[in-house]
Amino acid sequence: MPRRKWMVAAVVLAGVMSLAPVVSAHNQQPAGRVTQKTQQRAALFPVTLKDDAGHTVTVRKMPHHIASVTEGTDEILSALVPKQDIALVTTAASDPAYSNVVSWAKGLPAIAEADAERILAVHPDLVLLASYTKPGVVDQIEQTGVPAYEFANFNSIADIERNIQVVGKLTGHEDKASAVVARMNNLLAQIARAVQQVSKGKPKPRVLDYSSWGYVAGAGTTVDDIITHAGAVNAAAGIKGWQKVTEEEIVKLNPDVIIVSSDEKGFVAKLLNDDALSGVRAIAHGRVYYIKSADLSSVSQYIVDGVRDVAHRLYPAAKLPQPW
Repeated sequence: MPRRKWMVAAVVLAGVMSLAPVVSAHNQQPAGRVTQKTQQRAALFPVTLKDDAGHTVTVRKMPHHIASVTEGTDEILSALVPKQDIALVTTAASDPAYSNVVSWAKGLPAIAEADAERILAVHPDLVLLASYTKPGVVDQIEQTGVPAYEFANFNSIADIERNIQVVGKLTGHEDKASAVVARMNNLLAQIARAVQQVSKGKPKPRVLDYSSWGYVAGAGTTVDDIITHAGAVNAAAGIKGWQKVTEEEIVKLNPDVIIVSSDEKGFVAKLLNDDALSGVRAIAHGRVYYIKSADLSSVSQYIVDGVRDVAHRLYPAAKLPQPW
């Protein structure tokens, strides 16, 4: 079934090779300089943006009690704001099958699904939601005067980069958001160069993302973007979005490679021993691979690791950059 990352719940500037040094350097500044930086961030407010649901959202003061009700924003916030400014995250943030920030999320209050009373109980000054959140929940939050921003677009790497920039604006950390996006683009460029070096003159493999539920990732999905950036062609590119298909359709698609989320234990063995699929090139040549589920389903900066994971399976000789 479709990835649930939000639901369970370019060239970088010289010297910027990871976010860690950026954050570390900031934390080591003398107290006076930190205060000055904080004042500069505070001066950016009020901030008014139109969210993906069409609502005008105004954050009057720099937020220091942020409630995140999507795992995507959990992961984005982990790279942008001090942990003490987080009032709430999703329970998925602590699940290694879906989260890349398990260690960071330890000790933070968590919620399994959007519930206005529980969200308001942590006294947030900014709430980050997904547009599928029940309207009643959003209305209850907005009636209290707490700004609530709904995200709806997370179907591509470009969407994710835009969402990172939005979170940066809403929290007063636009500079860090820009650094994260720059690093993403730098890593993607490194992956592209590494793949090109080992694949010159060779046709791009046709890759199919397939789940035990019978769904494939078609055009307009983050996985489609992952496959493309990994130097391959999505075998299901003719299908729109997440669609359930029959085994007969898998035979017709005849991918060179099949990728499966690592949280689906045993599915690879099942595919490799399925007589109905024995003629599919990926099955016949044993090219069915697990990809780390937290990376493959990511709708945060960690989607770059999904690209790297797939590229590593397709081009094991490529000298790829280190994971995020």
